[in-house]
Amino acid sequence: MKKKTRIIIDIAMICLLMMLMSYSLIGEKLHEIIGTAIFILFIVHHVMNRKWYTALLKGKWTSLRIFQTGLNLLLTVLMILQPVSGILMSKHLYTFLPVLPISAKAREIHMLFAYWGFVLMGIHIGIHLTGPVDRLKRNSKGMWITVISIITAISIYGVFAFIKRGFPGYMFMKTMFAFFDYNEPRIYFFADYMAVMVLFVMAGTLAWTFLSILEKNRGNIGNEN
Repeated sequence: MKKKTRIIIDIAMICLLMMLMSYSLIGEKLHEIIGTAIFILFIVHHVMNRKWYTALLKGKWTSLRIFQTGLNLLLTVLMILQPVSGILMSKHLYTFLPVLPISAKAREIHMLFAYWGFVLMGIHIGIHLTGPVDRLKRNSKGMWITVISIITAISIYGVFAFIKRGFPGYMFMKTMFAFFDYNEPRIYFFADYMAVMVLFVMAGTLAWTFLSILEKNRGNIGNEN
């Protein structure tokens, strides 16, 4: 039951994140509501996975563990600073808070962390999909080939969407304002962002697989010595 609850929460966060990235397309008030909802789910997610934090000082630090821990901690920092910066420039839900003369800087930080958080979230998901992918490969090679082919095709388009939607400019602060085509059907926007997400999910899975192979090879060399 707990595992199912975690999966539901994770899927809900991904779906809400897609909506959150659309910002002006859904309206500022709904953006703030969804942002608040994601932050609450984020807290619940960490409470349910609190054992991960208690085990940080235990065990051996392999390249896999260093990679995962660094990614998780960085993503956690971004997921905390995003709502904080959003609250500082709130126009709807948090207007009862005192106004600080840093709304312009908060907007820049908020957008920067939003796009980096989106990319890192994809990599984070990819790491956790290595197990299901391996099981699928063992149990049904035909299905595995089909799934991998589809994901690869989406990822290739994701590279195009990544550039088309201006991710590099947002992530490296070369573009300070998010641009939206209000005449474009919403489905196109969400399809592009989903493709970008799939791209980085695949990147996360490949990175984890590569590090796993390196760790295995190191172990074999150690055994031979």
